[in-house]
Amino acid sequence: MGHIEVARKPYRLRISIHSGAVHTGAPPFLNAPTKSRRNNRSPSKERDVPRPPQILTTLVFLLALTSPRWAQAQDHAPKVSAVLHSADRLLEDLKLLSDLTTTTEKKQWDNISGIIETFLFGIDTKKPIGFEVLLGGEEEEYRFALPVSNLKEFIDENLGGFEITSRKIGTGLYRLSENKDTLGYMRHRKGYASISESRAALNVVIDPVARAAALAPRRHSVGGLIKNKPEGQDARRKAFVSIRNNLQSAIKTRKDETPSELALRKELRAYELGEAERFVVESESLALGFRIDPKTRQAVLDLDLSAIEGTSLDKSIGSLSKTPSHFASVPSPENSILSFRIHHPLDEFRKTSLQAVLTATRNAIQGDINRTASTTDDQKAASIKVLDTIVATVQSSLQKGILDAFVEVSPTADGNNVMVAAIRTIQGDRLRSALTTIPNSTLATDVKVDVSKAGGVAIHELTLPASFHDDFAKIFGPNKTILIGTSPDAAWCAAGPGALKALNQAITARAKPGAANPVFVDLSVTAGPWLTAYDKRMGTKGGAADRKLALTAFRKGQDTIAFQLRRDKARVLGQITLGTGILRFLGKKMAQFSKENLE
Repeated sequence: MGHIEVARKPYRLRISIHSGAVHTGAPPFLNAPTKSRRNNRSPSKERDVPRPPQILTTLVFLLALTSPRWAQAQDHAPKVSAVLHSADRLLEDLKLLSDLTTTTEKKQWDNISGIIETFLFGIDTKKPIGFEVLLGGEEEEYRFALPVSNLKEFIDENLGGFEITSRKIGTGLYRLSENKDTLGYMRHRKGYASISESRAALNVVIDPVARAAALAPRRHSVGGLIKNKPEGQDARRKAFVSIRNNLQSAIKTRKDETPSELALRKELRAYELGEAERFVVESESLALGFRIDPKTRQAVLDLDLSAIEGTSLDKSIGSLSKTPSHFASVPSPENSILSFRIHHPLDEFRKTSLQAVLTATRNAIQGDINRTASTTDDQKAASIKVLDTIVATVQSSLQKGILDAFVEVSPTADGNNVMVAAIRTIQGDRLRSALTTIPNSTLATDVKVDVSKAGGVAIHELTLPASFHDDFAKIFGPNKTILIGTSPDAAWCAAGPGALKALNQAITARAKPGAANPVFVDLSVTAGPWLTAYDKRMGTKGGAADRKLALTAFRKGQDTIAFQLRRDKARVLGQITLGTGILRFLGKKMAQFSKENLE
């Protein structure tokens, strides 16, 4: 097996996935065409490599998990910045992923580390790397700061190795060119090379060292930050208009997409942009931090949000965790393969936006019903009646500003799973009439109403349509029924072995008093069982090789993903945790990529 050795002059590496080259989303000024060049390696080993700043920029984006598509140079406009702890820390994190794989896969580490080290000529690998995105004009401007241990080596071996020439044009200021075309500018000051397409952007010096200090307490490898001043809200909102217009206009009709389906996608995009605008305009501080813990071998993304006082976002945060969830007393099994809880009061923006999304969803579903050629007009009318009843129930809950629900799926002794779920409703008992209509609808399945009762909840039994049997059985076993519970204040659902007992226990537990919980969103998923079911359904279609690789990684367990949001006074703190099994899969993918592209 061949491996990569770090040469004095970096060679170019062309990394392809399928038939196309990898696109790094790099700064525009680094995207000029580049000629291939030769060094002391044989022609068979000569490859094309993305330039060092491209790689560093991409790593910051990926690890920070931010999407800084908006920022402006003005003082009061939003500014998104990120900092990478150091190149050494990056190598440590990637090495940990490699160490989780098999003996054979670990051998790819020489290739992976060799490629990374190829981009580090003249770089101080122990110091932080800074990055910012600016939108001061018609196009994005990227500005970043690289710690330089040896300026001559950085210019000659790093930039020069990629045919980027540096010409000094002032004190510590350089013009970067390729084939006499200006790519951008570099300012060297206090041990850092700041690079940007715009010369004016280098008048403000990025200080990665100060920003990296905030990463130290929790050993974050990468941090991202949006920090706003209260008086700049109008400027930030104005800046967001062009972003909104560009993203909305980018939605085009897909092949075979109906007008109602297109309208739904547009409504979803409008809601997403509305949420994004609030975070960009009204947040006082939004900080992200990513780390891989070498002891627990888990990856963690931390979030810390505070809003400008008096804004709608601030008021929304203030409404959280004040009252108990309707289902606060329903216990969560420790061994759940899926556990989800949400108790989130809806402010006016979310009430209005979600009702618009609900209406668009209803129209898209009705379109599907009307296009079902194998059913009669009476069946279609019955289906629309069921749809409208469900939509009306959800609509009334949204109007009251209620988003309160839970789902629990846990293993049973026979190797299957049992599910219990519920959602808070207003006049939820209307759903009973919808159930009685289902047998005459396009679903054409059996429904038995009022088969049981528990704590004021009427329980009904629905037989799954045949088209759902196989997928359902992969998780819940051979039983083909779902239990539906209806009451004025909640709708319930249960399935799997012992579903009726589990549903009765949950309804009984709900009646007990509960306490307000600072955690208002809580999600935990064990990926393996769900991916196994999906893999059986898909067979050889759509990414089968990746699914098989993931399932192999998950066999040792800890294939967990957890997400939690909680209120802490005037702040929202969040955390996403990826278990060791998920990291093992990433390590295997890294080794696979190396074998296919770097050997």
